[in-house]
Amino acid sequence: MKRRPLILFSLLALVFTLGLVGCSRTIDDVAKWKAKGNIEKLIKALADPKTEVRQSAAEALGELKAEPAIDALAALFNDPEEGVVLAAVDALAAIGTEATTSPMIAALKLDQTQARNTAAVTLGKLKATGAVEPLCEALDDSEESVRNAAAVSLGQIGDEAASKALVKKLSSGSDELRLNCAQSLASTGGEVAADGLVGALADSSGAVRKAAVKSLVEIGTISTPYALEGLKNDQEQVRSGSIAVIKGLKAIPLTGAHAIWYSLAKISVDNTDTIDPATVEKLIKMTGETDTMLEACAHSVADFREHASRALEAIGESCTADAVKAAEATAGADGEAWFKNRSAWKGAPSWRLDLWGALTAMNPDFDLDGAKVAHMQAQGRPAFTVIVAPEFKPTREYIPLLISLLGDTTKPPPEQPDYDADGVPVVKKAIDRFRGEANQQMAMNKLNAAGDTAIYPLLAAIEDEDELIAGHAAEILGELGEKRALGPVIRVVTQKLAAGEQLTTSPFYNALQKLDDPSGEPLLLKIRPNPDRAMHVFERLNPGTRAMSADTKDDTGHYSQPIAFDIGYIVDGRVDREEIKFMKDGSGDWKPIPKDR
Repeated sequence: MKRRPLILFSLLALVFTLGLVGCSRTIDDVAKWKAKGNIEKLIKALADPKTEVRQSAAEALGELKAEPAIDALAALFNDPEEGVVLAAVDALAAIGTEATTSPMIAALKLDQTQARNTAAVTLGKLKATGAVEPLCEALDDSEESVRNAAAVSLGQIGDEAASKALVKKLSSGSDELRLNCAQSLASTGGEVAADGLVGALADSSGAVRKAAVKSLVEIGTISTPYALEGLKNDQEQVRSGSIAVIKGLKAIPLTGAHAIWYSLAKISVDNTDTIDPATVEKLIKMTGETDTMLEACAHSVADFREHASRALEAIGESCTADAVKAAEATAGADGEAWFKNRSAWKGAPSWRLDLWGALTAMNPDFDLDGAKVAHMQAQGRPAFTVIVAPEFKPTREYIPLLISLLGDTTKPPPEQPDYDADGVPVVKKAIDRFRGEANQQMAMNKLNAAGDTAIYPLLAAIEDEDELIAGHAAEILGELGEKRALGPVIRVVTQKLAAGEQLTTSPFYNALQKLDDPSGEPLLLKIRPNPDRAMHVFERLNPGTRAMSADTKDDTGHYSQPIAFDIGYIVDGRVDREEIKFMKDGSGDWKPIPKDR
């Protein structure tokens, strides 16, 4: 009898336990509540002790887009089970109303990468301006996917406050992150974005560079001054991208300093090393922009310097004072010392040397090798060893030294006697037989190769007191067909004729012929013809012929006597010969004698 109460209690406990089990929620219950839209019971199920029930309830509330469940779902961020946390975040993302902004911002700090990624994506879709700062912080997330999601979302929100953080990431991170940031900056916009995107035009990724151009154009007129500034950038890709932006904005400058930089930038990205005459001509017409062209002469981009220098040289003496002042202010130590020594250059003093030297000295890459300079100044074989070397280039810095070598008169020492004064045989030492003519010829070759870069110092050298140097300078300019040499050559020839010099073999006479300009013809008539002059006159008298040779006939050697040439020529594919004879008339002009005389 004593055991009956115990048995009864046990039976009651079992019935109570079974009752409790019968009341426990299941995922089937969740499915039913979802089907009926019973949001209240689903919210209560979020607190169920069973993981699968909490997770299923969160998923169901998301599918139902149950806005009343937002706070309860956010409370699951502290759930110990990762699956439940992710389900809660996904549910809030699915609800997707403005009320989910705060919990989604909180989700950016969760431990789960997937949760942070979902939160970042959702905030962009919500265009949640209040999430800009947290998303900017997410650009530094430890996971790449979250960083990229944050970058994209900031673009979707389109708040200028995000531009600074996006720009910062343009210089770091993966290609994908930089690309997303560049694209998003089109929406966030502003001056910070425009400035940063111009820098991205030099990105190592072609996709990022393309996106930067597109975004700058989409930002609009705010981008214009930054793109114009980009035209002056040291990096070719930035200049190229800036040109594309300016074209896209239809903001091509036609006048003023910006027009100069635009022209220079265009020519600098065309992948050629030649001077574009059209660009130089355009710069020449902008005479009021001397300061801008002088700035270009001090630029690190060679195309800028060379085109601006050619334009300023063509403008001439009027810009010399400004150029000298600019050189004194901007030239480096080596360039400054070199420029100060210009009084020692051949043809000095000359405004041409002042202008040309100033433009050269401003080059930030000015390079003059001290050992080479010493050898070239020594002339003779030491100089020849330098300029004959394949690696030697006739850059502007070495032009004055090359011009000096045009006057090298080095000669070998006298022959040593076979016997001394006592009749003892002399042990002869090795003698260097080098002659300065070798340096003269090599210097002429190098100066010819230098082309336009050597024109101004050669023009000055024409009137140097060293006849050998002046004559060679005239010959080189004649070979180059440099019309600016006409004035100096005509002055020299006029002076020499007035002094009674016979110029038939003079280099100045040859130069005047090669320049082939009507202004020089009156002087050419005053000089007894040489073979080159004879061939030129023959071709002029016989159109359609091409003179090949001119052999002197019956030359008495007297400068005033007539002279005849046997001309070998080609006409209609046929080789023939004919004589042409010149006589000095009463006016002192050497003219061909008509054939019937």
